[in-house]
Amino acid sequence: MAPTKQELSLIINPLVPEAVQHNNRVLSSIHSLSAFLLGLSAGILALQSAAGFIFYFTGTVLLSGLFHLLLIKRSGGAGAGAFFPGAGGEIDGTIEMNPKTGVVNMDLGGRKDQRRFVLRKGAWRDVWFGGGVVSEALSGFVLGWAGVGGVLR
Repeated sequence: MAPTKQELSLIINPLVPEAVQHNNRVLSSIHSLSAFLLGLSAGILALQSAAGFIFYFTGTVLLSGLFHLLLIKRSGGAGAGAFFPGAGGEIDGTIEMNPKTGVVNMDLGGRKDQRRFVLRKGAWRDVWFGGGVVSEALSGFVLGWAGVGGVLR
């Protein structure tokens, strides 16, 4: 049986599971710490109700954008796919294996003279929505927001 596109992409450009786990832990720590600091800031600014949550989501979007720009710069333009698996680690592009010879052909798009990167499908989602942005980090935000807001009143 011929390997699937996902299996071929992981063979050609593998991601080490320990490195991916480390990257996810770092991303989770950054989101949790920044959410708590945003909560402290919202409490100090005495933001209430929807204004506090808008403050959180705006700060989270800005932080994720800055982190994504850092990943693009750090990877030399390859983006988050160099550090995160995305949707099952599948490479974006055409990957075919000749069953007779076992030679793998990849077409990643772009012109012949243009530098081409291996892009992973959905890797940007790991940066923008991963690390507990909606669950763990949000609870840290509420904790900091309510704690400081209660102390200052």
